[in-house]
Amino acid sequence: MRKLQWFALRVLSAVAPGRAARLAERFWFAIPHPRIGDDARKFLDTGTPFEVSVDGTPVAGWRWGSGPTVLLLHGWGGYGAQLQAFVEPLTRAGFQAVIMDAPSHGMSGPSQRGPGQATLFDFSNALLAVAKESPDIAGVLAHSGGCAAAAWALTKSQELRVRRMVFIAPFGSAARYMGIFQQMLGLSDRAMRQFRANTEREYHFSWDDFEVPAMASKAKTPPVLVIHDKGDRETAWQDGADIAAKWPNATLHTTNGLGHNRILRDPAVVDSAVRFLSGRD
Repeated sequence: MRKLQWFALRVLSAVAPGRAARLAERFWFAIPHPRIGDDARKFLDTGTPFEVSVDGTPVAGWRWGSGPTVLLLHGWGGYGAQLQAFVEPLTRAGFQAVIMDAPSHGMSGPSQRGPGQATLFDFSNALLAVAKESPDIAGVLAHSGGCAAAAWALTKSQELRVRRMVFIAPFGSAARYMGIFQQMLGLSDRAMRQFRANTEREYHFSWDDFEVPAMASKAKTPPVLVIHDKGDRETAWQDGADIAAKWPNATLHTTNGLGHNRILRDPAVVDSAVRFLSGRD
């Protein structure tokens, strides 16, 4: 069915680029829905649940431990419990670990675009809303698209002040993935230009400003540890390398054979992240 939709979109792109651009938005902002297993649900039951409102949407969160807060933000199409391997080591190191589900993800309500759709601005807004409930934020640990959302929140809001950040398998370049997106859907250049214009007008931003490496030139950024697997098939290792090259006080740690999600469960990765957030590296 999806192949048929893509074929129809390719044809529409040639004859009616404006309509194709609108349809392309449904694909760009669509999120996958991974199954949240029983183990993940049992893990969340060990935390203290809370809820914040983001543009009228209930955002679910959980807290563990006490002390300075580390906010953990999952990636596009993910859910907070994917970061559970970091929680116990963080609390043992004297932090309060806080996990959240972004709008339209996990156990949170739908985004402003509706169920099954979201933007990285939804992620940023959720992070800022949770940050307001946490007066002493020691750090942010984010995965994949959550890294771009955390960087956007940091550079666009005075409300998020953190001492250290960890980016794991970061999404770093909207332009890189727009090129892949255009090729995959067979969109004409005219339709793609219309897509960019439509989304920029709707969300009051410029796609050129959503390049994470360049965000460090627009705001003061904390020390950041970037951990990325060389063989990551979902976000390019080059994204992580570019961020580490452009952000001051940035360190790149490259892994091999861990991919995009298994990297979140690797003991060495967890240890490196917690040591960095603790100021021991």
